[in-house]
Amino acid sequence: MSTQEAVVAIMLTVLIGIPFLGLTLRFALKPLVDTWLRVREAQAGGGARGPELEALRARVAHLEYMLDLHGMLERPVTPTLGSPEPLERLAPVARLGRERV
Repeated sequence: MSTQEAVVAIMLTVLIGIPFLGLTLRFALKPLVDTWLRVREAQAGGGARGPELEALRARVAHLEYMLDLHGMLERPVTPTLGSPEPLERLAPVARLGRERV
């Protein structure tokens, strides 16, 4: 193998082989990395989702109560924690001057 053939082989490897290998690894490892990040996020953020989930449950309970009040629910609402949350405890989006249906 001459010096010129060696240089051409190295240049082809650098210009074609390395980008192709990088794209192949990227598409092969992306699902694994995404799954790993979701697992870490779920473990770290488990406590932070509690208040958001409770606020969402309170909003849904209030909306179900208002729909039941106007007779627009197919099945009656069975309160799980007693009476629905007062409007003061709900998120600012739920506090309206009038009820939208």
